[in-house]
Amino acid sequence: MTSSSAWTTAEDGGPGVVIAGGVEIPLRNVWLLLLYASEFYQSGPEAFDGIEEYPEKLPELLAELLVASTEDRLKRPLTPAFAPTSRDLSRVRGAIDTLRTESHQLLSRGLVACRFEELTVDTSRNRMIRTALESVAPLCAPEELSRRCRAQSLRLGRLGVGLLNLRAGERDPELRLTRNDARDRSVLLAAKLALQLALPSGYMTPGHGRGTLSERQFRHLFERAVAGFYTAHGRSRRWTVQRGRKVDWKASEVTVGLAAVLPHTVTDVCIDDRAEGRRLIVDTKFTAAISKSRFARETLRSGHLLELYALVRAQESPSDPLGAEAGGLLLYPAVNGSLTESFVTAGHRLGAATVDLSLSSVEVRDQLIAAVKPYLG
Repeated sequence: MTSSSAWTTAEDGGPGVVIAGGVEIPLRNVWLLLLYASEFYQSGPEAFDGIEEYPEKLPELLAELLVASTEDRLKRPLTPAFAPTSRDLSRVRGAIDTLRTESHQLLSRGLVACRFEELTVDTSRNRMIRTALESVAPLCAPEELSRRCRAQSLRLGRLGVGLLNLRAGERDPELRLTRNDARDRSVLLAAKLALQLALPSGYMTPGHGRGTLSERQFRHLFERAVAGFYTAHGRSRRWTVQRGRKVDWKASEVTVGLAAVLPHTVTDVCIDDRAEGRRLIVDTKFTAAISKSRFARETLRSGHLLELYALVRAQESPSDPLGAEAGGLLLYPAVNGSLTESFVTAGHRLGAATVDLSLSSVEVRDQLIAAVKPYLG
């Protein structure tokens, strides 16, 4: 897999396949990565047990949850919230929009443009649920389930709930969930995931940027999926998994201008198993694991290994016993190939492994588990 690969919806590559730089990836595995990366999966609902065996059923599982939750929620009035509103009124309410009032000559018609907060059920949360119902409906094979999704969306629409403007990038509204939102947490996280599932599917409208995943987007997705998978997988083992953990350089004799130019060192994924006294730093990459040297010999990428070695050594600290023998793993997405190698240097086990995304979803899961076994057991 090269770094120039762009992920796009296949039009002639067969159903359920995503093309990346000429390499075919089953759409179900892109859905699997989206699932692993989601807060919904990491929150640990039992409904996802064994989902790797039937990842193509994921849209239907989410649709069932959304439909049932919406049906239950509509048995009582929707909770309104204050939302910013703009309207031309005959009397002042809230703040006056001077620019609009003047440019549209509203005063000559006895009107004034106002901005104010208004109590409404057309909130970002309700719009997200309705839009998720619309988005997941065409992904469901059973026509009855698809019809139920659209029916619940229509009911919300009749109550005054609108749709997110997906073309304008209003796909993922900010969700601030508190203890008071425990009842709605699952349905909101399910709606968020359902919107993400539609991203790489063939049901997206071409030409609006919604049918493609750029290299940057896929790299970010793979990193989040790896962190999410190990968070869920390690819950029973009491692992602590962190993304974006900053590593201190432990610099001394610092010159005056260093703070302005010293780059931050951040780990992609850090797994602590305090019960066993082990730590693993996982650095995800988006290039081929093997490169050819000037003597035409295939080798692991030296730059990646040196970067990983620096990360592992930089986190050592006398006050942190897990850092003394921490392991480091380079993890690459791959197609039609596999690699699992490691070695010990300066008391740290370093290695590289690949996850073959052309295989079945069960094998993808098993490769993720096998990749960390030499380091965490």
